[in-house]
Amino acid sequence: MRGVSGREWVILSSRISPPEDLVRKYGPFLAQLIANRGFEGEHERIFDLRLRNIPPYRLIPGIEEGTERIVRAVKRRERIILFGDYDVDGITATAILFQILKKAGARVVPVLPSRGTGYGLSERLLKIFSRYGDLLITVDNGSSAFSEFDSFPIDVIVIDHHNVPDGDTSKGILINPRSDGNTPRELKEISSSAMCFYIGTLIANRLGLDIDTRYHLDLVALGTVADVMPMNYLNRIFVSKGLKLLESVFEGALRKPGIRSLLEVSRIGPPISAKDISYSVAPRLNAPGRIGDPKVSLDLLLEEDPLRARILSRKIEVLNSRRRALTDSVLREASQMVNQQRKESFIAVWSDKWHVGVLGIVAGRLSNTTGKPVAVIAQGEEKSVGSVRSSEGINIYDGLKQISDLFLKWGGHPGAMGITLKSSDLERFRSSANEVFSHIPRDPPPLYADMELSPSELSSSLIEKMKILEPFGEGNPYPSFVSPPVEIENVEGSNGKVRIKVEGREVLCWERKLVNYLMDGRKVRILYQVMNDDLTLVDLCPT
Repeated sequence: MRGVSGREWVILSSRISPPEDLVRKYGPFLAQLIANRGFEGEHERIFDLRLRNIPPYRLIPGIEEGTERIVRAVKRRERIILFGDYDVDGITATAILFQILKKAGARVVPVLPSRGTGYGLSERLLKIFSRYGDLLITVDNGSSAFSEFDSFPIDVIVIDHHNVPDGDTSKGILINPRSDGNTPRELKEISSSAMCFYIGTLIANRLGLDIDTRYHLDLVALGTVADVMPMNYLNRIFVSKGLKLLESVFEGALRKPGIRSLLEVSRIGPPISAKDISYSVAPRLNAPGRIGDPKVSLDLLLEEDPLRARILSRKIEVLNSRRRALTDSVLREASQMVNQQRKESFIAVWSDKWHVGVLGIVAGRLSNTTGKPVAVIAQGEEKSVGSVRSSEGINIYDGLKQISDLFLKWGGHPGAMGITLKSSDLERFRSSANEVFSHIPRDPPPLYADMELSPSELSSSLIEKMKILEPFGEGNPYPSFVSPPVEIENVEGSNGKVRIKVEGREVLCWERKLVNYLMDGRKVRILYQVMNDDLTLVDLCPT
């Protein structure tokens, strides 16, 4: 079966049979969801999301040496510079480490780059830092900058989770789970905010601080979900605890005025889910870094005065509205260009009119709709800056590493990358990337559904069973189902969001390409996703 999206529908229950012991323990419905996600081998622990089950810190390469150097800097009253990043993970990671170091009495200053200065370190920044600091700690960046540390006069600690390029890393201390092939996979898939939680906890223990670092897990949840980290067992622990903390903040049980104001302006409240972070909170925290100064978001997370917090959150709301308008404009233009490359294995589009701050969002949306890796590039006179996003199962880092000689600057991980290249090399980049990814099928990948299930069969008890698998996210998708032939009723709404009714259940449609097929009385089969208590239309097939 193929929907109007052009993508084939694969019903996993027709291909995967859950083990009998799983069916006996959880019933056929939940057992099927567990098996579809490949969790059957660890079903004994997947619902036990206690912090005591997280892997020990010592499994993270470099953490002992790096922590010792930070503790020494605190005791010696050295000047510490925290250099973060402008996205949510970089901002939350910086906030976690900054708060813990301030509690320790450290002389520490947080610094965030802007889109204007570019991602990561530069020679100019290093010169400035060497004049004002005794220790530089990079957060969520720095793994690809070791060659620039050679003549750097002060010590450097790199805390990062991005892939580590080949080369000498002896100059600085690297704390990165991806730097050692023996690191457990779950740790290789954590965010920089989770890394800083581990490191901050170790610092607190070594210095005997009277603080509970678990109260920073709300920031870990924000960073993990916003950076689209795989929702493996470890990340599900971090995110589940973080979501509970966010609910406590919203209800006033835990005093964090900045975060509470952020939740209020995002119009979310208990129960708070990973979906709320993805669609409401993360875009707002990202907005200042995309089109302005990311320090606005850092200041809000750290703010302890309710009035100042409200002022900062309103400022973020204004910036987010501007970001949405820019995104829509670039997406419209880029989508038209993508249509001309439908048969390519790797899609690259560029313009000299696009705002560099929204490239990643647009690349992600285009990758989702095409099912292929997509690069969206802001073309400059001499240099061009781009964001690359992957589709399911495609490691863009390993692929683009083969043509890294084309890049002036590059870095990232298997699902997302940033690149800088000469504008004169854009066509060469597109053809070379197509060659590298030529093994990828040119037709878009299929859409997967857990099983066939009519919306009328979706009882409250089944929804409660689904929630046992939360938090959902990358690698643990929201449950999705294929309906039998049904009739569309009560089509309401416009371009942004359309509501329909199917068998008495409301279904939301956000995909503009599907809107033209939504007509009262039309008989269709729908592929829909269940997020919290909402049904969302993914695709449809006329009958």
